[in-house]
Amino acid sequence: MMKQIFISTIAAFAMMGAGSVILTSAQIDVAHAQSAKSIIDDAKARGEVGEQIDGYLGIVSGKSPSAAVRRALQEINIGRKSVYTERARQENVTVEAMAASIGVKQLQKARPGEAVRDASGNWKTK
Repeated sequence: MMKQIFISTIAAFAMMGAGSVILTSAQIDVAHAQSAKSIIDDAKARGEVGEQIDGYLGIVSGKSPSAAVRRALQEINIGRKSVYTERARQENVTVEAMAASIGVKQLQKARPGEAVRDASGNWKTK
């Protein structure tokens, strides 16, 4: 009898816990974005990826980042394009012009030691 009560109690706690673990798609998107940002921050510190003048992240010449870094880079760049597109629509400019204006700011925000790709197309360490 005690064994059955114990098992029932554990099952009840498991069911209660399962309900609190359900995430919305927005929460999952935020978690993915935070994970991607963390991966990219680490890759920037290693000199594998960097900011580009066009407003997007890029793979530094001669580097071979992992598949996880490549996926994170793609995820962030897709998110950036979405933001650039919306802001460009609001300000009645092209997506490329919006991306480039933000790209300049991204280069300025890059930390010392991180790679940046300027208008000449060359990667430099800031």
